[in-house]
Amino acid sequence: MEYIIGNCYSDFINLREGQTFSFDGEKAQVVILRKNLDEDLIKIIEKNEIFFQIFLREEIIFILVKIDNLKWIDMPFVSKSLNYPLVPDNTGYECEILLANSMSGKLHVKRMENFSIGLSKALFWATYKQIKNPIKDIQRKINKVHACFSSEEMARLSLGKH
Repeated sequence: MEYIIGNCYSDFINLREGQTFSFDGEKAQVVILRKNLDEDLIKIIEKNEIFFQIFLREEIIFILVKIDNLKWIDMPFVSKSLNYPLVPDNTGYECEILLANSMSGKLHVKRMENFSIGLSKALFWATYKQIKNPIKDIQRKINKVHACFSSEEMARLSLGKH
């Protein structure tokens, strides 16, 4: 779906704040939902440098995102199927970052970034492994990792900086 800044989307309406990561084998997407968006947060996410990392634990892929001086965000990702394009030679996978109001569904930020080639390869192989060996007890494993590691600890132990 092609999202347009300023429009409202039912996809983004949620009773809680949160963030999600999706990957279809060609492009990635990070959706950040917040109830109370102020101009400072919008500008930070819209304009400042973004760092991506990947953390693998309990067969679960965690994508980590750091934007400027905000805290690290971790997003678990489990794939059951996708296409397998090769990682581009000179750029990594594209990642669309969306910031929306979780109460109204209004999209405030849409920007594109590229993962590093190293991160793209790590994501490709981790996703490939997940699909070849389906994971059981996914939520229990995600909860176990979250009980053992904060987002900052995951980032410190993770693979590949942007």
